[in-house]
Amino acid sequence: MTDPVSNTADAPLVTDGPWTGLDRGRHFFENVEIASLLDRARRYVRAGVCVHFSGPAGLGKTSLALRLARSLGRPVAFMAGNDWLNAQDFIGRSVGQSMSTLVDRYVQTVRRTESDVRAHWRDSILASAMTRGDTLVYDEFTRAAPEANAILLSVLEEGVLVSTDPANPRTYLQAHPDFRVILTSNPHDYVAVNGAPDALLDRLVTFPLDRLSSETVAGIVAARSGLPPAETRRIVALVDALRRDRADRHAASMRAAILIARIIASERTGFRGEDILLQVATDVLVGRGLAATAAEVAAALRPGAAA
Repeated sequence: MTDPVSNTADAPLVTDGPWTGLDRGRHFFENVEIASLLDRARRYVRAGVCVHFSGPAGLGKTSLALRLARSLGRPVAFMAGNDWLNAQDFIGRSVGQSMSTLVDRYVQTVRRTESDVRAHWRDSILASAMTRGDTLVYDEFTRAAPEANAILLSVLEEGVLVSTDPANPRTYLQAHPDFRVILTSNPHDYVAVNGAPDALLDRLVTFPLDRLSSETVAGIVAARSGLPPAETRRIVALVDALRRDRADRHAASMRAAILIARIIASERTGFRGEDILLQVATDVLVGRGLAATAAEVAAALRPGAAA
């Protein structure tokens, strides 16, 4: 099997510090596999279909969604899922009211008063994106309750957002022709993740990112950490070996691999021996709840252990 061609060289990335901020572009890894995925997703989104990236934490689902959104050439709106989201967070809410009074004393002996009370309405992120024709990235949408996400059904099917709030000046909102939606989610067995309604999933094209090749995953870890891909391959193989057939496999996640690589990269000198990698990997993985000894981690680090 031919290795995917990468545009990331086997050399550490130069970073100014541990914080990536909102500038995710310089930490984005793209090779033939990722480029093909983005091309397919872009075709579907341009056709008006909602695209959904699903997979374990740390694989860069959010970065992938933002990359796709920006490639469409429209402003990007961002919304994060949470269990406290309700209908108002999807539609909008009243933010107060104002009252004006007109007193008419044209006839001195007669006083006529007119009062006008107006409610002030603020659109949600979703409603604003629909009005302007933005591309909405709804990150980790399954962290919100299924009842809240059900509001998206008419949005994804007909491009219509319905409101029953009497304070809303509109009973429904028709989406701008350029409005698009991109979703991301973690697996259902993660903490604080709810199942997505089947009716909603029927309206999406889902890309499961847990099927990416090990070379691509190693490239993602390299881009996120600054460690050369030649060295991140060992870390990815270690995490894969420790995750296999274990009840506590979530502790050996891709985020753990990225954290191990970031710590090693901060030394600016590579591994400098197996003892440093072994110590860092053991501290990170055991600290995350992996019931493994240093000897087990060392065994997983040996060449061929992940085979």
